[in-house]
Amino acid sequence: MSYQVSEKVEKIFNKLLSMDQVQQGLDFIEQDQEQAIKDQKEIVMIEAPTFQEAKRAADYAKRLRELGLSNVHVDKHGNVLGTYLGKGDGPTILLEAHLDTVFPFGTDVTPVEKNGRIYAPGICDDTRGLAANLSVVRALQATGIETAGNIIVAGTIAEEGIGGMYGMRTLLEDHPEIDATISIDGSGRDSIVYQGTGIRNYQVSYTGPGGHAYGAFGLPSPIHAAARTIAQLSDMRPPDKPKTTFTVSLVEGGHQIHAIAEKAMFKINMRSDTAAELDRLEAKAIEIFKAGAKEENERWGRDAVKVEYEKIHDTPAGSQPSDSVIVQAAWKATESVGVKPRLAAGGCTNTNMPIMMGIPAVTLGRGGKEGGVHSLGEWFDPEGVYRCPQKSFLMLMALAGVRGVTEPLMD
Repeated sequence: MSYQVSEKVEKIFNKLLSMDQVQQGLDFIEQDQEQAIKDQKEIVMIEAPTFQEAKRAADYAKRLRELGLSNVHVDKHGNVLGTYLGKGDGPTILLEAHLDTVFPFGTDVTPVEKNGRIYAPGICDDTRGLAANLSVVRALQATGIETAGNIIVAGTIAEEGIGGMYGMRTLLEDHPEIDATISIDGSGRDSIVYQGTGIRNYQVSYTGPGGHAYGAFGLPSPIHAAARTIAQLSDMRPPDKPKTTFTVSLVEGGHQIHAIAEKAMFKINMRSDTAAELDRLEAKAIEIFKAGAKEENERWGRDAVKVEYEKIHDTPAGSQPSDSVIVQAAWKATESVGVKPRLAAGGCTNTNMPIMMGIPAVTLGRGGKEGGVHSLGEWFDPEGVYRCPQKSFLMLMALAGVRGVTEPLMD
């Protein structure tokens, strides 16, 4: 069965698309693509590892001020916010992209253009989202559309890795007036992420007395205990639906080849589209963490190896109905710019946080074409990428409402 939007959503989008100002805004964004790409290439040059985004934040705040947003500031956490003021009789909608990248300081992030592509670490994730949202702001200012509600435009910190979406969480905690969120992240122009895939990462450490590989033979080994554990973890069989996954991603141990190790450590990443399955997977993994040490000790008849485990990352899982108003609006906005929409199955994005808090939210793809994301070979092809900010522009009008024309969908 094909996806259906309600009569109310259809009517609001039809009204919006019949407005001269809205059509002018859509045309403006298409013509603004060259400027948006220029912004993207400039922003990517500002290195922004997770929790070290201050320089990029200051630059983004400067850009928002120059575009005329109100109350532009960097908050106490490092997030950048500015407001397109509505008329005060509608909901507050957040449009955001994240500031941080996965690359450490010292990475060569100089953009190189070749065969229609722009190559640079971080050129897509999420530099493109930041640039796209600047294009939306320019369109709002150029058309002078009067929205009923306020629109907050933000660059958030600490989305990647162990940042755990800290920036988005703190922003929402500090701004309870926000009624809905739109995040720009991920590849493609058709995707609509409306679910939150949960993540739990553990660091697991085994310790023992260690000793000479020959002379101390018979002592339990932390490395062997870790290996027993990893072997058992690899046999776990999580369900296909909801999608639930795991991997041991980092392993360390030992100090030289002729010794029984004193310590071994590994990290495990576990994910699921539902909190219940993630809870089950986590509980099973913890049992196995303990079993690895127990089996190694029993093998040698000595209680010498100890295990400690620490949860180092916890992103909540969550979902909202696929027919919720914000998902319908995302679907219709995507169709309205000539793209066939696609509901993404799961996803771990800044949308996780508002879903956890009961706030309607979606993440829309950055548009264009891209590849090598999170690698030194990351590349971006901007062909037709203007459709991404066009979608955001339409969604903001629909959700916040246009004064005297359409009621806010988020009321």
